[in-house]
Amino acid sequence: MSCCGWQDSELFVRRGEEFTLDVSLSMVASRADWVTDSHFSNSSLIQTNEGKTHYQSVLQVLQQAFNHSFTIINTESGDLSSVATDELGCDFSNRLGMLAEVARCNKPEIVEDVSPLLMIAIPLRHVGISKSDVAIGVFLYQAVETDEDISSAASVLGLDSGRALSWARHQEIWPPEGLMRFIRFTMQNLIQRGQLDHLRHEIHEAVVHAQDAYVELGMLHRLTNHLSLSNQGMELWQNALMWLTDAMPAQCLAIVPNATEAPDSQLSISETELQTLTHGESPLDTHELEQLVHSLGSKLLKQSIVWNRPETAHPTWQYPTVRELICIPIQAGSRLIGWMLALNHKGDVEHGYCEFGSVEIRLLSSVCTILGIHWSNASLYQQQGELLASSVQSLTSAIDAKDGYTCGHSDRVAQISELLAKALGCSKQELHTIKLAGLLHDIGKIGISDQVLNKSGKLTTEEYDHIKRHPQLGYDILKGVRQLDHILPIVLHHHEVWDGKGYPHGLQGEEIPLLARIVAVADAYDSMSSDRSYRRRLSIGDIKKIFQDGAGNQWDPDVVEVFFSVWDEVRNISQSRQ
Repeated sequence: MSCCGWQDSELFVRRGEEFTLDVSLSMVASRADWVTDSHFSNSSLIQTNEGKTHYQSVLQVLQQAFNHSFTIINTESGDLSSVATDELGCDFSNRLGMLAEVARCNKPEIVEDVSPLLMIAIPLRHVGISKSDVAIGVFLYQAVETDEDISSAASVLGLDSGRALSWARHQEIWPPEGLMRFIRFTMQNLIQRGQLDHLRHEIHEAVVHAQDAYVELGMLHRLTNHLSLSNQGMELWQNALMWLTDAMPAQCLAIVPNATEAPDSQLSISETELQTLTHGESPLDTHELEQLVHSLGSKLLKQSIVWNRPETAHPTWQYPTVRELICIPIQAGSRLIGWMLALNHKGDVEHGYCEFGSVEIRLLSSVCTILGIHWSNASLYQQQGELLASSVQSLTSAIDAKDGYTCGHSDRVAQISELLAKALGCSKQELHTIKLAGLLHDIGKIGISDQVLNKSGKLTTEEYDHIKRHPQLGYDILKGVRQLDHILPIVLHHHEVWDGKGYPHGLQGEEIPLLARIVAVADAYDSMSSDRSYRRRLSIGDIKKIFQDGAGNQWDPDVVEVFFSVWDEVRNISQSRQ
């Protein structure tokens, strides 16, 4: 049998058979402080349940390896942690100094050699026991037949000779040199096995940590993938709670908005939507959750709080159904917009896995930071949107100011275009685009001469060509505004005609963007139903006939068909100017 790196490489034979150390170290390996002296203090571990278990484990390993009983003694106090069961009854009090030196040198030694007995002391610091403790065993190295063979040794060791003789007749004979080799081998094996199991434990811990990190990263990745600035409602908060379920061992997750702060930065959230959200089995109703948060006190509202049984078991705790709690603030800059809570750990109470700790706090804090930053960015995004809307409204007013007869025209075209687009099944984004395009479709008229624009008589060819420039002028005015890129095709092509005879590019049929075709119908209707400097508004009958005759020639027939299907709603928009 190999001696695991020792110089001596030989077979140790017991009762004529090869001996192989094969003992369980699962208890011993649970110790995390193997090998270095600095890991151990002078105090004995026997004072704790963990220490008792460890002593028993080490003792069991030694006794199984040698088929022999040992006593463990603390060389500083003289206390016996374990007493050998061999009934010899040795007295070690007069040998404490020698045993203390063995412990200090940390090397197995023969402390008594009185034929036919050896007293061996084995230091235990490298196997996770206090550096002051040693294991002591008495071994037989010569055969004993009579009382005379052992009486002298018994006297030296303080043993009863009759008891020593009875004990010796049942003992294995160990040659001193071979015994010391085997002790060294056994301790080295014990240390290496302990180190190996400790490494296994660390690997297991690393795997568990990696798995937790993977789940956390997956959850955070999922959340960040849904941080669209247009996603400004409570839906993101609710989804965050739902996604956290896979990563948090909590019975319930909740978000309580700060009612005194959040309404000032509601984004698209109305006061009726701003409400406490929960996911899972909540031990408290909504009102109680809000009370719980505010009961934490103003000093704690901007701090991360974790309370487990020591805190919630206090007689003053008002929520007996809440055993464990994490409360993390959600902050947007300096503003406190709410709190995220985890309630009641779902772990195994029997095995002690029932407290929230740093892992859960770190994950919730990360999610709250992301939600807070998103809130700030979305708030800024909305402010920019409001600024853009104000700018568009100002431009629209500037257009209408060019011609008193067309006041409100752009707004009505926007409303009618949105109505037609909705009836045609356009998306929410397309509805937003066409409404904005309707407001700005005539922005190019800012560059058209007022004399031509407000002329009461028939236009000359040159004047008409001048007016026909306004779609291109509008495109050129807006193309430098990145936020308006999506409406440029509509502004440019809203005077294209289905049969290809329109302007500015003479596009035909479906070459014309759909939203531009819709605006063309809305624009034409409002023009025909409005008074102009050169004519009075047309009658309802005339307007209907013009659209019926122009479907498939001037306008997209599908758009005209939908236009007639919502005729009453179009008329309501038109009459709102009166």
